[in-house]
This record gives sequence, structure tokens and C-alpha cells, in this order.
Amino acid sequence: MNRKLESLQALRGVAALLVLLFHYRFYLRGDNQSGTTIWDALFGWGIIGVDIFFIISGFIMVYTTQHYMQGCSSAKRFLLNRAIRIIPLYYFGLLVTFLFGGAMSTFHYPEKVQNLLSALTFTVYKTSVTPHYIDDGGMYNIRWTLNYEIYFYLAFALCLMMKHRILALICWGGLMTCVIPALAGFQPTLSVQGYDFQTPTIAFITNPLLIEFLIGVFAGYIYLQLKRRVVSVKLPLISSVIAISLLCYIVFGVYSGSIRALNLESTIVLGLLVLFLTLGEQVLQAYIPRVLKYVGNISFSLYLLHNPIGIAVMKQMGPVGQSAFKGIPTILLATLLSILVAHLTHKYIEVGLTRTLKNKFMPSKQSDQVTRADLAS
Repeated sequence: MNRKLESLQALRGVAALLVLLFHYRFYLRGDNQSGTTIWDALFGWGIIGVDIFFIISGFIMVYTTQHYMQGCSSAKRFLLNRAIRIIPLYYFGLLVTFLFGGAMSTFHYPEKVQNLLSALTFTVYKTSVTPHYIDDGGMYNIRWTLNYEIYFYLAFALCLMMKHRILALICWGGLMTCVIPALAGFQPTLSVQGYDFQTPTIAFITNPLLIEFLIGVFAGYIYLQLKRRVVSVKLPLISSVIAISLLCYIVFGVYSGSIRALNLESTIVLGLLVLFLTLGEQVLQAYIPRVLKYVGNISFSLYLLHNPIGIAVMKQMGPVGQSAFKGIPTILLATLLSILVAHLTHKYIEVGLTRTLKNKFMPSKQSDQVTRADLAS
């Protein structure tokens, strides 16, 4: 059985809160849209939480499938696991966002209808907005990351049918982000602005942002190899020291601008942090705040629902104007309410409904093999 990695859960909790504050800063800065307010300085970098999510996703996929055999049955099991885990909560979040965002009035505006159809079908439709490829100011805009997640799930499932799945993933990544663009006449790049294909789907599947998942895959693979082959009791201690050093470096890098969100060079550093956090977990787990592990457990619900909940609270409270005395309590209320709702959806949908669906649609043997790490991933 795969042990749930508490350090990753805590890091996932941090990532969810960073993304939440990144979005809520728009309310705090009021009418000042210059991007230079104190709130932009404090929380404008919070989108780096998306990078952390992508890395952890790649890591967890390797970690939770380490005992999967090669073949179609493993690919099917993996995809079914992912679908049951994600789709019910995704559509619940979409329903909440639809109801809070105008409901039936949406159908009076063609661009909103197009956005809704995109959300319903996990499709992209804009080449002018990268790396989202959807309207980043439209309804349920946070779903753009789920599009990448599902794309990577499909690629990973195909690679589970290969004998050397990691090598297959590397080949897939190189083909999509370098070879196909080069054949189309583009200079290969690591920029998440991607390639100027006229078809949104092709632009999406070739975007170098997918390399962030591969960085997580590498971290997961190295973690498993070291845990299997290195038995030294010093490994957790050394790894924990490196992890703390990397964390300090990242904090300073964010402050100085050398560590940036949606930047693949910076993502490598974040990938190293994930690797050494997990290797050093035996030492670090005693110092991980329980609240962060809790937020990590509900992070998927919090990620999907914090925007509609926050917007509803902010509409009731009214414009912040120039007063931080009004803005800060409003954000605290929105955050606490989002966490409460996320707790409930995690309990009844992520855990309760997921368990029911797995018992119904998966063979009992496979269902019994679903680990705590599967539920957390």
C-alpha cells in the first residue's frame, strides 16, 4: 500500500491558499488596476501555486501507479480512478459557479454561451489567451488548469501500456513541445506563451507548460529509486536540510523576482523542493502544521470553489474602496467560508461519493487496492 505523503499534502494546501489569495487580491485593490498596489506585491505571485499543483500531480501519478502492471487494464483503472475523483466535483463546481454567475442570463450572451460549452466539454477555443486558451476573465476560469490535468492523464494512461512508461512520457513530451512545433516551422521554446498555431487545440497540446508535469514525474521517479536503493538513515536528515534551504531560496527568489510563476526554469527549483520534501518527510513530518495538511486534503474542493464563494461574499459586502479595514475582513470571511464549503464538498463528494462510485464501477479487487494516496492525488 502506498503511504500518503503528508509533506505533499501540506505543500498542496499552501498552493491552494496562494491561488486563493492571488484571485482575492483583485477585490482588495479596489479601483486601482495598475498592478502596483500593496496587494499585488503581497499576493500577485500566488499563481505560482498552479506550478506547484502541476508538479505534485506528476509526482503523485508516478507514486500511486508504481505497482501498476503494463497493459490496457492498468490504463483503464488509472483513467477510471481519475474520472471518478475529478469529474463529479468539477461539475458541482461548475453548477455553483453558473448559479452564482448569472444562471440563465448567461444564454443572452453568445460569448458566455461559448465559454459555458467549453467548460462543459473540457475544450479550448481561444488562441489569443495563453497558456489558458479560454477566456481567463470568464465563468469558471480556473478550469484551464483542469484541461491540462486531463490532457496529461490521457498521455500518462497511454504510457502505462508501454514497458518503459517514463521513457515513453519523455518521448511524448519532446514530440509535443519540440518536434511537432519544429516541423510546423516554429523555433522550439520553453515559454508558456506557446506556439502561434491557429487551431486552439493544437496550440494547447503543444504548450511547453506540460513540461511542468514531467518535472513532477522525474521527481517522483527519483524519489522511488532513492527510497528503494538508499537505506542510509542520513538520507531523510540530509534531504530535510536541503528542502529547508530550497524553501528559503524560493522565498527570497520570489521577493527578488528570480523565481517566477509559470516559468519552467523556476519550476525546476520547485520540483527539487518537492523531491527533497518527500525524501525528508521522516524528519519534517513532526513540524508540518496540521492545518496545512487539512487544507491540503480539501485543496481540490477549495481550488474549484473559492472563486464563486468569494465573489458572492464580495458582492454582498460591496466595493472595498480605499479602506483596508473593509477589505481585509471581507477576504477573511470569504476565505473561511470557502474552506468551510470545501470541507463539506470534500467529505460528501470527494470522499463519500467517490467511494460509492468506485465500489459500483470498479471491480472489488481494484477498489480494495485504491490507497489513501489515490484519494489524495
